[in-house]
Order: sequence, then structure tokens, then C-alpha cells
Amino acid sequence: MNHDVFKDLVPSYMENLTSEETNRQMQKHMEQCDDCREYVKGMQEDFLIERTNEQKDQKRNIDYFKKIRSKNRKKIFTVAGSLLALFLMISIGYYFLFVHMWIADENNVQTTVQQQNNIATLNFKSKKDNRYLLAMEQQENQDYIDFIIIYENWNIFADKNWNIHSELAIAQQGGTDITYTFLDENTLLLPNGKEKKLTDEDKITIQYKDSTQEIRLKDLYHAGSNH
Repeated sequence: MNHDVFKDLVPSYMENLTSEETNRQMQKHMEQCDDCREYVKGMQEDFLIERTNEQKDQKRNIDYFKKIRSKNRKKIFTVAGSLLALFLMISIGYYFLFVHMWIADENNVQTTVQQQNNIATLNFKSKKDNRYLLAMEQQENQDYIDFIIIYENWNIFADKNWNIHSELAIAQQGGTDITYTFLDENTLLLPNGKEKKLTDEDKITIQYKDSTQEIRLKDLYHAGSNH
């Protein structure tokens, strides 16, 4: 085997790609040729250094991806934890505000009627500072709100300075209200824009814990400031 052929086969020989017969010829040639033996030794050293560098690069890449995954996991856990905490806060707040309620005692409710132009506002306010009311409106037999259930709950906003325009703001004041719009003393303007002629039978029923109260719509139109 001449030197040029030998050197051409060295890369394949080092990667174990040559046949057994070729390996025997190359080993025999190295036994007889110091230059080719040193050539193979140098190639093996270079090959070993290259493999070592590749392994270091792979290790760095693996470490880098591990750090990225670790950071991403931390971000995911942080976001998931925040969402879970928010969900719990909303759930607890919803429970205390709207689920854990009871029908109010009439003796604990102050009912007033406020009138501006042809709009009459029926207001229910708790007589207790640490309670708030919520009126559940229903249309049972009429196309206007003719049945109201007054619920009561603890007012967790009583000692806080909330500046929001919602049911919570009403809760802060301890009350809730319902409005009726009249065209005149005998005509009610319905939410759908239609008009309803009133009779003495058109009433609002208010349900309390152990009692009910009825108000004629005609009387609501002429109501004073207190009921």
C-alpha cells in the first residue's frame, strides 16, 4: 500500500468504516512506515480534540436549554399560581357577596320612594351599618317587575373607601333600588318601550323573611318620601 492511498483511507479507518482486509493492510503498512504511523497518531489526537470540543459544545447547549426550561417552568408556575390566587379571591368574594345571603327581615329594612319628574325609585336600605341589601327582581305575572325578594348579607365594604359604580357601590351604602318610569299617573312605560295602562290590580309584591308587602303602582306614582 503506497503512502497516498494510506492517508486517503485514514479518516475512514479512524471511524471504523474500512473493511477487515483494509485494516490489516493499513496496520501492516504502519508497522513498516514510521511517517504514516505518526500521521495516524496526529490524526487521532486531532480527532480526539475535536470530539472533546464537540462534547463540550453539546454540554453547554444542554445546560443552556435546561436553564431556559427551568426559567419557563418558573414563569409557568408563577402565572398559574397568580391565576389560581385570583380565581380563589373571585370565588370567595362571589360566595360572600352573592351566595351566602339570606332573605331580609322587614324590620331591618328602610323602604323609601324618591320621585324625579315621572321616574319613581323604590329604595331599600339596611338599618344596620354592617349589612347590605340586594333586591332580586322578577316578572311573575306582569310584563314589568311585579315581585321583589329582598336579600341581606354582611357588608364587608363598610369600612373601606371604594370608588366603583356597580352593585358593590350600592352594597357599600347598604341599599339597593328599583326604578319605574311613568308617562302619567295611569300609564307605565315598560322596559321594552311599550305603554301599559294601570289598574288597581297592578301591584308590586315585596317578599321579606316572614312577611310580604304590596304597593300599588298608582300609589307609587303619588308616593311621598317614606313608606
